Amino acid sequence: MQNYRTIAANGSFEKDIKKSRFIAHIAQTNSEEEAKSFIQKIREEEKDATHNCTAYIVLENVKIERMSDDGEPSGTAGSPILNVLQQNELENVTAVVTRYFGGIKLGAGGLIRAYSSTTADAIKDIGLVENRIQQGYLISIPYNLFDKFENYAKNQKITLEEKQFSTDVKTNIFLDLSEQEKLIQDIRDQFQNQISFEKTSKEFKQVPIKD
Repeated sequence: MQNYRTIAANGSFEKDIKKSRFIAHIAQTNSEEEAKSFIQKIREEEKDATHNCTAYIVLENVKIERMSDDGEPSGTAGSPILNVLQQNELENVTAVVTRYFGGIKLGAGGLIRAYSSTTADAIKDIGLVENRIQQGYLISIPYNLFDKFENYAKNQKITLEEKQFSTDVKTNIFLDLSEQEKLIQDIRDQFQNQISFEKTSKEFKQVPIKD
C-alpha cells in the first residue's frame, strides 16, 4: 500500500476541434480488470464513434500501463492520452477519448494535440485527489469538550466520522501515518489527556489536491 494521485471522481469532458467531436471519459480503476471493463462499457455506449482511443495506469503487484490508438495513426492517440496521465502523476485511472470524425483531417500533429488537450481538460475539470493511507482511531470525548474538539478538528482538517452520543461522544478519525504521533500528542496536550484513543484499521482516504 502506498499513497497515490488520481482523479477526484469519474467524469467526462467534451470539445469540438475542426468539426470533430472529442469526448474524454475518465474513471478511477483499481485493477486492470476494472480498466478493461470501463473501456468496454464506453465502447458500447459510444459504438457509433469513429474511434475510442484508450490509456490506463493501474497498480497491482507492479504498475501496469497500456494504451490503444483504436485505428488512428500509430502514436497519435493512445500515447498522447497516456502521456497526460503520466504528466499528472496519476495512478489507478483509465481514460477513453472518443472521436466522432467531422470531415476535416487533423494530421498527426493535430491528432496528438487534440487527444492530449481533451484528456488534460477533462482532468482539470474533474479535479485531483491523493489517496493517502491513514490510520483510523475510535476516540472518546467528554461532552463538555466536544465543541472545542470539533473546532480543533476542523482547523487540523480532521474529519469526524460516525459520531455516537452516549455517556460521552465517540467518533472515528483518520490520521496520516507520518503525522499521527505528533497529532495524538498535541490532542493529549490540548485536552489534558481527557480524550482516549483506540486504534482501528488503516484505510485509503481521499484528500483534494489544489494545483
